[in-house]
Amino acid sequence: MLEDFGRLVPDAPERIFRQWEMEADHRRTYERQALDAAIRRDVRGQASALLFAVAALSVSAFALWLGQPWVAGTIGGGTIASVVGAFLFQRATAKSNALPQSPGDR
Repeated sequence: MLEDFGRLVPDAPERIFRQWEMEADHRRTYERQALDAAIRRDVRGQASALLFAVAALSVSAFALWLGQPWVAGTIGGGTIASVVGAFLFQRATAKSNALPQSPGDR
């Protein structure tokens, strides 16, 4: 097939391959940038979650120091439950996304 193009336009096969290589390089660059952005977003989310958890547990410890065990338990327990729930949800989501799809699901 490329030979037919080569007969019509002498350098057509080389131009076609050069364009294909340029497109492949562009696609790889774009995918790398998208992956890097997703990693940065995930790191920011994890840092924010850690900051929130530490702040909430600090408030819980302060409430306990003030002699308010119910407030401390509610804030501390809620924080721990939220962190564990988010972790389990993330694992379940990652596991369901990793499952191979059957040909009928595509």
